[in-house]
Amino acid sequence: MKTAGSTAENSFRERDDIHVLAAILAVTAWGIGPIFNKALSVSTPSIVFYRMLFGLPIMVIMAYLNGGSLNMQVIRKAALPGFLFAMSFITGFAAVKMTSIANATMVTTLQPVLVLFVAPKLFGEKITKLKLLYSASALIGVLVVVMAAASTSGAHLNGDLLAVLNVIIWTTYFVLSKRLRNDGIHSWSFLAAVFFCAAIIVLPYGAIMSNDLGAMHVSDWWYIIGMAIGPGVIGHGMMTWAQGHIDVSLASLLGLISPVISSLLAWVVFEQGLTLFQLAGGVIVLASLAALVRIQGRMSAETLVVHEA
Repeated sequence: MKTAGSTAENSFRERDDIHVLAAILAVTAWGIGPIFNKALSVSTPSIVFYRMLFGLPIMVIMAYLNGGSLNMQVIRKAALPGFLFAMSFITGFAAVKMTSIANATMVTTLQPVLVLFVAPKLFGEKITKLKLLYSASALIGVLVVVMAAASTSGAHLNGDLLAVLNVIIWTTYFVLSKRLRNDGIHSWSFLAAVFFCAAIIVLPYGAIMSNDLGAMHVSDWWYIIGMAIGPGVIGHGMMTWAQGHIDVSLASLLGLISPVISSLLAWVVFEQGLTLFQLAGGVIVLASLAALVRIQGRMSAETLVVHEA
């Protein structure tokens, strides 16, 4: 028979608070990333070239500092995720350059909706009618944000479509990463291998497609370093680690923090306008996804109670 003390101790040990906080830190760092991207004075090919050129050695160093390594076994496992990461890298940076930050980031909130449809089959996570309802509500909210974009906000349809393509590619990468983390692959070793595989595509693309590699200003170098450390080390590092401990649907849902941070910073830094309809759509998106987070939290609590009983 369990005592109250032992039950409380076990509950504390099984809590995912630290992993959830790591995921929140990750999506916060990702929310700041588009601001650096938008502020850079060079083209997208140059941005992705230098971002990868700086990011790859940093990730390899982080792998070895945290007890991991970069070897052929890990590289083989990371080949497909690395390809998807490269494609998301290119389309994601291009979307931010081609449309408004609000649109580029709000479209990414579709990821939790997509994950909800694959999580039950791949990871055995439960999906309910309420989850489907709030997912549909979030989708409607995103459509409102995109369709109501102000002409002064820098929104463009081509950029919006790239953002949609990016979220599909990124979601596939996200799910594959979760599966590999569940299999016990070292988080930093995996990230180093992903960056290594992605660099094979991104660096030639950047070098061939760019016409301003030599046009970087001093401020641009600082933005690149900030992106490598913030969204790179903190964002990808913390999220990849957290994925091995929390549900993929919850990790994805926490991404709703990113567009809020990005849109607010874009309003403050770049004075990108938001229409009332966009604000309304954003509220719908965030309220719907917040409701999904609460549902997920209740389901996790019920599972814990059953386990302890």
